Amino acid sequence: MNDTQVLMAQLLECGNESDLLSVMSLIRGPWAFVYWQKSTRKLWFGRDVFGRRSLLVHFPKHENDVLILTSVAHKPDSASELQDCNVVYEELPADGLYCMDFNKRNSYPMVTLFAWENSHLPSADTTCSDLPQEFSDTNNTTNGFPMRIQCGAKLTSNIPPVNTSLPNPEDTDWIMRMETNLQQLSADSANMCDYVDSSLSSAAEELVQVLSDSVKIRIGNQVQYCQQCITNTPRQQQTLIRIDEEPRRDCCKDEKLSVCLEHATVKCEIPCRRAKVAILFSGGLDSAVIAALVDRCLPAEEPIDLLNVAFEQRQSSQQQRKPAACSNTLNTTYDVPDRLTGRIAVQELRSINPGRTWNFVEINVTKEELQKERATRISHLLYPLQTVLDDSIGCATWFAARGVGYLVNTDGPPKPYTSHARVVLVGMGADEQLAGYARHRIKFRYANL
Repeated sequence: MNDTQVLMAQLLECGNESDLLSVMSLIRGPWAFVYWQKSTRKLWFGRDVFGRRSLLVHFPKHENDVLILTSVAHKPDSASELQDCNVVYEELPADGLYCMDFNKRNSYPMVTLFAWENSHLPSADTTCSDLPQEFSDTNNTTNGFPMRIQCGAKLTSNIPPVNTSLPNPEDTDWIMRMETNLQQLSADSANMCDYVDSSLSSAAEELVQVLSDSVKIRIGNQVQYCQQCITNTPRQQQTLIRIDEEPRRDCCKDEKLSVCLEHATVKCEIPCRRAKVAILFSGGLDSAVIAALVDRCLPAEEPIDLLNVAFEQRQSSQQQRKPAACSNTLNTTYDVPDRLTGRIAVQELRSINPGRTWNFVEINVTKEELQKERATRISHLLYPLQTVLDDSIGCATWFAARGVGYLVNTDGPPKPYTSHARVVLVGMGADEQLAGYARHRIKFRYANL
């Protein structure tokens, strides 16, 4: 049973708004949903407090127009097409849950916002006046389409408090002292703990534990088969991998399985030996830490796919400081910074755990392929987002998730390889959360911000 079935079963038991809000408040992690509650003739839709899942909306502009909710939309191919397009989408704000009441057949729908509370984020303070223009018109006209709005009860968020205060002078002195100590570290330092006081060491251990628990939850609830053989495996044998749980054999009813389907890891007669977990692996700190944490959580015999994406770089011979006679030739290379750091990082992982099979997958993307997939697929998946950063992250993520490249291991030449992993982990956001960029250090050093 997947998470959608579990959620649907809970929603079907909801008899009123309070029950539904309670169910949605229990969800931890990213989500976006549209739910038609037939018994009450109400349409519910919204996203998690961070807006981590896509949900686009087209607001009706006139009486003959309609409200459209979708996770993916077609991007207009040109400015003229955009101008002629009657359906324009935008991201639904992650303000809470929206509810449209269709009980009164001869009147326009009432929209109720159940805004987030206790999330300590800007969206938690949403009021009716903060709503999108299409929903905030209290005079019953929205670009020619009447729509009424009211604010309902608050939707509880499980996001813990976020520190919004500035450090005091004592904290500032301590941080600057720790930075000086860390700068004294050299490549042959015997122990980093010699330069770090106990409070920072304790905080680091707590952070590692929190990250480990998060990774364990994500990879510990999946069936023991890859994408390729999942369709060929009987349903009764598609069992969750349970990490750090003792098997119960006293209640197993299937003789083909070594342990109970409902309580522990299943070891079938012909287990799948392909990687079920992959990591978008640039070799940077984020992805390397995620890989090390996955290594701690997965059984030793489970391989891990490290997906390293590189976009084609073309340089003339003159750019490479070769004789001018060859200046008209172009040389293609995929040895971009992420590729070089990825190769170094995978060697480090192999030295840490040589018993693990680390599949370093080099995904080489030509300019022609990038242009084709960007135009036909990726730009539409990103729409309405279209900044350079959106495009850069979106392209890298899409090609990594496709998993088609070359397997580069220590033995033999690269081989064509397609990852069949069912879970792909991405180490994005750590620098933003932990102030890892150089600009953060500069701002803190000169302005204590």
